[in-house]
Order: sequence, then C-alpha cells, then structure tokens
Amino acid sequence: MATAQKKTESPKPKRRSPITRAEGERRLIAAATELIQKRPYSEVGVRDIAELADVNHGFVHTWFGSKNDLLLAVVRQQFQELANAVRSAQPGQPALLFNDPHVVAIIRLVLWLDLEGVNTGNLFQDMPILDALTARYVEVEKIDPSIARAAAIQAISIGLGAGTFAPILGMESAEDTIPIMDLWRHVVGLLSKYPPA
Repeated sequence: MATAQKKTESPKPKRRSPITRAEGERRLIAAATELIQKRPYSEVGVRDIAELADVNHGFVHTWFGSKNDLLLAVVRQQFQELANAVRSAQPGQPALLFNDPHVVAIIRLVLWLDLEGVNTGNLFQDMPILDALTARYVEVEKIDPSIARAAAIQAISIGLGAGTFAPILGMESAEDTIPIMDLWRHVVGLLSKYPPA
C-alpha cells in the first residue's frame, strides 16, 4: 500500500539551477521582503526565505553572512526605492508618507535590527533618502543649501517618530498623522522664506 501511495504523490519541484549570484541575491531579498511583511521578524528563518526564493539556504550565509545581513540588504533596497519616490514626488506634495504601512514596516525593521545588536549606523551615513530629500529641499522647496541637510534630517526624524510611535501616541490611522506632517510642511515653507541667521 505504501508503494501505491508513492506512485500517486507528485514529485516536489526541483530548484532552478544554476543561477547567478546577482539573481540569487535578488530573489533572496525579494523573498525576505515578502515574508517580513507577513510575519514577525524573529519568526522568519533563513530556510523560509530560501525556500520562497527557490535558492539553497546555504547561499544566504555565503552571499550575505547571516539572516540579519540579508535583512540589512532589504533595508538598503527599500531605502533606495524610497529615495526614488522622493525624487519623483511632485512639487507641493509630501516627498515621503511616513504613515504608509510599507514605510512603517521599514522603520520598524531598522529598529528591530538595531535592538538585535546589528550595526545600523552606516545605513544613515550613506542614506539615499537623506540625499534625495536634501536635494528636493534645495531644488524644489528653495531652502538654503546650508540648512537643507539639517532640515532633511529633521524631516526624517519626525517621520521616524510618527511612523514608529503612532499607535503609542494614540494615532490609530494614517489620517491621525496628517496634522503632524502638515505642520512640518509649514515649517519647510518658513525655512524657505526665513532661513535662520
């Protein structure tokens, strides 16, 4: 009877092979991104990510070093996508929506990695979002270049706080954070018209 059962079971699909490192890394980052949006970070394992990516789990360690290093790669990719969104935002519109669930998830991932002891400091030293927002403040908002980067750092800090702590502060929906971001837009306008001496 066991033999009859074996004959009716369909074989497991084989892993695609061979793949390039670039393709494997791309698939692992995409799989990790998908999984961390569905489950707590601590419950997402290397094998889960590799299985979804259809890549041998050993390559996570070979190409990235660890699960946390792979998650850092996810953050870097997400930061680049957010920087592209800042560059393409229309004048008069918010460059970033910190109440967007996707953005909140990235912020929380960075905080989680930091709590796990991962060095996240270099993420913000070479942050394409900060560069894109600084350029936007100079080119679109007409803020003095000497203060544009500081204004961009403030904007990101406000957004990080609002996105991370909104539930703690009683802001249950995206609409609850709008007054905070509107107030910041007002400050940006004032910085444009009245730069600090």
